[in-house]
Amino acid sequence: MSEGIHTSLQQEQGGVSFLGNAFVRNFLISSGVLLCVGWGILLYFIQSRETPIILHYNVYFGVDLLGAWWQAYLLQGVATLLFVCHVVLSRFFYQHNDRFASYILLLATNFVLFGVAIASASIAFINY
Repeated sequence: MSEGIHTSLQQEQGGVSFLGNAFVRNFLISSGVLLCVGWGILLYFIQSRETPIILHYNVYFGVDLLGAWWQAYLLQGVATLLFVCHVVLSRFFYQHNDRFASYILLLATNFVLFGVAIASASIAFINY
């Protein structure tokens, strides 16, 4: 019954649900695409191996960080965890009528995921 009351309150106030909002949907779709691109690049190019791989390359000093193959996945894993936390927080803010904070949080998530996708692509292509 409370779900019906909540839905009727949203309709009376002209509110849209979290996933019904066009901005939220677009931000979530673009974040999902960036996550899939990052994971896809790493899964395709970084395979299990005995030798260490290059994890960081500096233009001035060259290779400055080597590590095991699985360490390449840590950055993408942290980005996925960050994405989940930001979506939960964004939904919380949205439901408490702070839509601007929700939008800013989702936009920041897209920027972070874009940077992580570039970093994942760099790691993959350096080791290819």
